[in-house]
Amino acid sequence: MIILISSKIGRANLQGSLGKPEYSYYFLMQEFLPALEALATVISVKSREEIEALHARYCSQGETVVYINAGPPHQTLLDLPCPTIALFAWEFDSLPCMAWDDDPRNDWRHVFAHIQGAIATSREAAELTRQAAHSGFPVIALPAPIWDRYANLGTLLGHEVALSPRSFPFAGTVIDSPILGLSADGLVRKPVPVQEEIAAPEPTPTPPPPSVFSQAWQRSVELLKGWWQEVRTPAPAEPPQVQAAPLQDVAVNGVVYTTVLNPADGRKNWVDIITAFCWAFKDRGDATLIVKMTHHDLEFYRVVLMTLLSRLAPFSCRVVVLHGFLDDEQYRDLIKASTYYVNASSGEGLCLPLMEFLSSGRPAIAPVHTAMTDYLSDEIAFPLRHAVEPTCWPHDPTGMLFTHRHRINWQSLMEAFRASHRLALEKPNDYRCMSGAAHCRMRDFASCQQVIPSLKAFLTDVVDSARGKEERRA
Repeated sequence: MIILISSKIGRANLQGSLGKPEYSYYFLMQEFLPALEALATVISVKSREEIEALHARYCSQGETVVYINAGPPHQTLLDLPCPTIALFAWEFDSLPCMAWDDDPRNDWRHVFAHIQGAIATSREAAELTRQAAHSGFPVIALPAPIWDRYANLGTLLGHEVALSPRSFPFAGTVIDSPILGLSADGLVRKPVPVQEEIAAPEPTPTPPPPSVFSQAWQRSVELLKGWWQEVRTPAPAEPPQVQAAPLQDVAVNGVVYTTVLNPADGRKNWVDIITAFCWAFKDRGDATLIVKMTHHDLEFYRVVLMTLLSRLAPFSCRVVVLHGFLDDEQYRDLIKASTYYVNASSGEGLCLPLMEFLSSGRPAIAPVHTAMTDYLSDEIAFPLRHAVEPTCWPHDPTGMLFTHRHRINWQSLMEAFRASHRLALEKPNDYRCMSGAAHCRMRDFASCQQVIPSLKAFLTDVVDSARGKEERRA
């Protein structure tokens, strides 16, 4: 079998696409590749013309060809000569059921009527697809088989709680709260006296080389100066040009909480995560929150972040925000340095970072809703309270409230921070049990051993169903 596969974002434009719509589908596609490659020859494609040409070539050689689009169904190519499968994640309790922008594909029922199968990354999304598609439409719920890549970071017996100093490498901008000199005073604009005559400035001596400052300190000072100027001066100032740092070691200790998110994605509730953390550990110096931002533009969230931290100051805990790209080894080192993963989203189609940390034996703080109901429990996570509220489909230009999301209870998030911290310090054996349970749960849920047989049966069903339709039309 030949499997042709594509996603909207590719490796060549990945770093510049971080934070843009559908960028995460590149990672979803990459995580499915090992399972697909175990069953067939996989070829990455970019266009309809390439798909049609490869289909003609391999069919002439007697091969079966299937095309998989890793992306939302409305971006799937229709009416291709080969069986077409939509591989998608969805975090709402209804599917788009109307067309807009003169594109019938925005009604997903139209898409399912013109393709031959769908792989949804959660049971909830798969069931919605069954209800929306025609009878007999092949659909399956499959998680990305990520466990195998992170299995060596976990253990069946669980990890001991690590509280001693450790570090991880990072090449990018580090915003580190203890060295920023945070104060809410900078949020108040003070009147500037009008001078009748401006005297010529005194010549300033050349400052000595900044050998006494670390690179991290200098970058933080640049960030703080730029933010300070923007919030205190009426006229908008040019944002400072902050250069990305060379590879550096970020040192942490105590209980370390990590979250990986896109600040442009309102579902992730990153402001709630930071405020709940700082409130929970206002007087604790042994708790650190690492926020890895997946966005290509620091200026998109910098002012909001600096203002937020200043409003929360003073606090004894530490907030470290990372802006920049982590390669695989650096990401694994970040996982090793972490104690817990934090998710406070209003909906998830799968949440790869959460699954990766769990596979590595790091318990979580997270709500049990949408796709996370497939693998989370209180054995491996501190569950957050939440409530359903109306919302719109993210790509619907009308903004009509046709679906729902899950509003996170902020108090439960703050309490989960404190409860997890107590567990790590006072009940290390319980933490170790949670760590081992997380590793085992993900093995049973998202390993290649679990995914490949189901995927094989599904692909066979798709091919057989497509052949049956062709024979009936003939």
